[in-house]
Amino acid sequence: MIIKKWYVFICLLLVTTGIFAEDWTDLKQIKSIQVMNQGGFMINLQEQKDAICSKDGSSTILFYPNYNGVTFAGAKSLLSTALIAYTTGIKVNAMYSYSIDTGYCWGKVLLLSK
Repeated sequence: MIIKKWYVFICLLLVTTGIFAEDWTDLKQIKSIQVMNQGGFMINLQEQKDAICSKDGSSTILFYPNYNGVTFAGAKSLLSTALIAYTTGIKVNAMYSYSIDTGYCWGKVLLLSK
């Protein structure tokens, strides 16, 4: 019975740390931006080694209202910031959380740097 309780505790610990863990990307240029039909968007960054968000040679991060603490107003502000970075060639860091349930990296913060 004690082993069963420890097993459940460890499983819950792994799931919750996977859901709530936040990380930053390296400083990268935005390769592309795709705007979604319900207020969200995704950015594709230059390749990032050893990142869970990396697929097909780029890091894809989704910014979507009601996910990872992003509001509708926040998504609009993040999109305008991403568009400025994309058009001017300024590099960005993005704070994201990986979701085990969806398999996506949900963005929360976008930092522009020269």
